[in-house]
Amino acid sequence: MPNTKQAKQEKDYRPSVKIMMALAALLAIGLLFEAGARAVYVYRDGIQDLPLVSGILQQSLSLNPYQRASNQGGHHWLLRPGYKATQIDLVAQKKKAGRDIGASTMQPGPIDRGHKDLAVFQINVDGFKGPELDHSHTRPRILALGDSTTFGIGAYDYTRPLETILNKRGIPAEVINAGVEGYSPRNLLYEIERYKALKPKIVTIFIGWNPLFFYVPWNDAWENRLRAIWLYKSAARTLKAKFEDPRVDAERFFYRDLKPDRLAPDVQALHDYTPPFLNRIERLVDEFKSIGTRVTLVTLPGLFTMSAKPSPQALKIGHLPQFTENPFVLAKLTERYNIALRALAKQRDLGLIDLEKWSVLALQPREAFFSDSVHLTPRGMDLIGSYMAEQLADQLLKK
Repeated sequence: MPNTKQAKQEKDYRPSVKIMMALAALLAIGLLFEAGARAVYVYRDGIQDLPLVSGILQQSLSLNPYQRASNQGGHHWLLRPGYKATQIDLVAQKKKAGRDIGASTMQPGPIDRGHKDLAVFQINVDGFKGPELDHSHTRPRILALGDSTTFGIGAYDYTRPLETILNKRGIPAEVINAGVEGYSPRNLLYEIERYKALKPKIVTIFIGWNPLFFYVPWNDAWENRLRAIWLYKSAARTLKAKFEDPRVDAERFFYRDLKPDRLAPDVQALHDYTPPFLNRIERLVDEFKSIGTRVTLVTLPGLFTMSAKPSPQALKIGHLPQFTENPFVLAKLTERYNIALRALAKQRDLGLIDLEKWSVLALQPREAFFSDSVHLTPRGMDLIGSYMAEQLADQLLKK
């Protein structure tokens, strides 16, 4: 006759074994998923170019009428060659597409009413914003690379006054606006051969806001500790962009109460922050140096700085990355990126236009020259164009 006590113990033991085996299996699946997510993170650029992945990403793009998806795929887009519209039509199109906030930035304030240039908007046949290129190439070219801060507001941007001032000073130059809204250094690398084919004498690289807004910067953030969480959030953002009304997301993003705190732990944790996309800036530098183009880096001037408490108006018009409500977090990220740009310029013997340092005195009060946290008003762009002309004049005169 079997031992009743022993049989009971064996019966109690079997469920425990099953539970342990189930937990071990879940752990193994989790580790495999995490390993896969880490591989995706490391090789994400190449994975984005795979036909199936690229197709999904391209379908998720939310573009303006003057933009088109790139044939290269990889969640990349271009300006639509030959596109023309009046300022009024452009504002109406943005509103129709649910981009009310973008449309509102195109309405000039009192300080900008005199800018008649705001009435005309065009993409030339070569796919760059502004007038047609001078294909005789009789003047040295300045290629202005960047994101929406270079692209400008409507028809207006800093490249037009930059070119006008140089030519009025008797320094012939053709300035090509290669800014595209939403671009990061990754996008510029997709187009590097097209840029190099222009054979610019000088290229200015004025970019960084989009990746600063995109990457969660703290090393101890869960999506930086567990790449599985990063992969999940990336996939969720792609699906949301495809199916959600952009107006809803934009309003949730822009109309938050901002809470400035210079001494917050989140700010202090960024003391040694290094932008993870800086290597792409270096790759751009290498590409242009290989054809003899002089590279000039441009620091980012923002509405929020570490040295000043934001005014009520600045808090009203400013916007922040989704991972924070503290303007000093963005100010610290910008400060760290600008420090890295200055160091890179010195290390590689590059030109540097330190707009951030210049803006401390030139753009006061700051809220009078910004339409949000990163974009300048037409008046602000006038001042940038004038300062950049002053900084680039000597470079153009060099043989």
